[in-house]
Amino acid sequence: MNIFTLNFKVSTLEKDFRDSKQCLFSMILKHQKWIFGLINIISIVSSLVSKNWVIASINMCTLIVILMSIKFKQKYPYIYEVVIILFLLIYNTYLAMEKYINQIDTHYTEGFFVSLSCVSSLALLSFVERTAMIIIIVILHLIFGIDHDKLFLDTYFRYLMYALFFLQFTYHFEKLMRIQFIEFKKLQQQLNQITKFYDIQSYYIQYDERKSLILIQKNNKTNIKKEDQDQFNKLASQMHLSIKSYKSRITEVINMDNAFSPNRQTLKQLLLKTAKQQNDHYDTPLRTKNESFSYGFYKQQVFTLCVYLCFDFQPLMIILMKESKSETQEEELKLRMRNNQKQFNYLQKIFDSQIKKSIIYFKWIKNYADKQTDIKAINSVLRTINNCLIKGYTDFLNLENFNQIYTISPRLNSFDIQILLKDLISICNGYFRSQSDSLANVFFYEIKNNLSSNLIVSDFKYVKLLFLNLLFYTSQSSQTVIIELEEIKSKLLKQPIIKIRIVYQHPYKIQQQLQNLPILNPQSLADLKYNSQVPLDLQLSVSLMLIRRLGPFDKLKIIEQNERSNYLEFYLFKQLTEDFLLMPIVSLKPSDKIITQQDSLLMKSFSTELRLDSVQNSILLQ
Repeated sequence: MNIFTLNFKVSTLEKDFRDSKQCLFSMILKHQKWIFGLINIISIVSSLVSKNWVIASINMCTLIVILMSIKFKQKYPYIYEVVIILFLLIYNTYLAMEKYINQIDTHYTEGFFVSLSCVSSLALLSFVERTAMIIIIVILHLIFGIDHDKLFLDTYFRYLMYALFFLQFTYHFEKLMRIQFIEFKKLQQQLNQITKFYDIQSYYIQYDERKSLILIQKNNKTNIKKEDQDQFNKLASQMHLSIKSYKSRITEVINMDNAFSPNRQTLKQLLLKTAKQQNDHYDTPLRTKNESFSYGFYKQQVFTLCVYLCFDFQPLMIILMKESKSETQEEELKLRMRNNQKQFNYLQKIFDSQIKKSIIYFKWIKNYADKQTDIKAINSVLRTINNCLIKGYTDFLNLENFNQIYTISPRLNSFDIQILLKDLISICNGYFRSQSDSLANVFFYEIKNNLSSNLIVSDFKYVKLLFLNLLFYTSQSSQTVIIELEEIKSKLLKQPIIKIRIVYQHPYKIQQQLQNLPILNPQSLADLKYNSQVPLDLQLSVSLMLIRRLGPFDKLKIIEQNERSNYLEFYLFKQLTEDFLLMPIVSLKPSDKIITQQDSLLMKSFSTELRLDSVQNSILLQ
């Protein structure tokens, strides 16, 4: 589009716009002709009475042409437009020179320029406000702006018709604008539904002189952030497309997957090449042929791309992208089957290590134990069975929540956290004492409680599952586990929260273990492939999800102390309410939510503020 004339640089587009404009204003012109004709009749009569033959001749010629345009409106649709242009030029030329022709002092010129400014200002108002202003202005001019002794009745009618002429145009123009706006909103809503239904991603791209790609709209959202621009730049640089077309789609995909193939290019290279062609050929057949279809390969996924050009002040291009399910479905099914097999093996392990052992113990009690003499052994075995079943049920709940993290809805109730922790410690102590492969048969658990009150309001089931997971995790490598509870008041949250620290011994490198935690509820092929390659260790992964649902933050801090005890640290609400629940998420990658830090670095960075990535502002703790 030309910045001065506002004409489109493409001739076919300019012609389409003019035809569309003519069609849009046809309703306005239909009513306008009759009003304009009536004004001409009144002017003719007034000119004949006052013997102003020049004005009378102009108006009579104009009236004849208007009647012809009404009669031949189908055959000659532009006659009225030509008449309007000629009438305005001739009539205003005569009025502008009337001072010299008739030797009179007229205020027409000043009134004309004042009218221009008034019309421009009135265009900013709504139709009701504009109509009210016109009525007030017309009344003021008819009462105070004219000499009533020198004017005839036809002058009043002519002035009123001028005002009606303007109001008729503004009324229909406002109506057409609102109709077009409704149609635009309907079309936009329809496009959004189509995009959502077919899972299509859209990008609107502009170029500048530095040959950089500027993202101006993504999925019909114009609020583009820096993260969106960086994400698109990464996508454009890493997505590969084939330079030449192949008969077989599979051959094209394999060629794009080959890093050393000379027949592939990045999406950015394609866009820049298309931009150059667009700038070099403004109004040619090459310019109007503006669509291209191809397949893109990005992160082991195949996408169908539609790239087409659009017209604006700057070169503009639109990209429609959709994952090609036919190419990725087979790989997705393979990965899901592999992950399902791992979950089945996980259940098999629960049965072999917990359920099967409990069945053997029950069988011994039923068939071989003497109920009188072996009562102590029976009670000990029953406690072991209870601990094994609790451990098996805990592992089963972890697997259940592994694929359903977005469906967890806490059921709030009040309970004593001190009593709960003592019961869980008793379970863990009894469970690990009965394990023949434990590091030792003696375990030490301690609770350091600094809470003002032991009663908390939260979900008993998930709080119990959270602490069981963390106690089982820490007790696997440590014979000493200390749980520290501290009540903290937050000015931001307006309610007390509990800082929980679990101190334990861990001789292994924590960072290596955390990199192999599975992603909860994987969605993409990359997530499925990652889960197929790591062990199904759910204790820390599910614990992170529970911390997110039961606490104010979504992070777990693991502090690694050299030659001393390590500790886990996280926060829970003391009184959980629905208002403080974090938004549910579809999938969760544990490595992004665990903060690991060495004790030496922690001492050097001591602060009185708690800073977590999940909140924008720091939370001051008292």
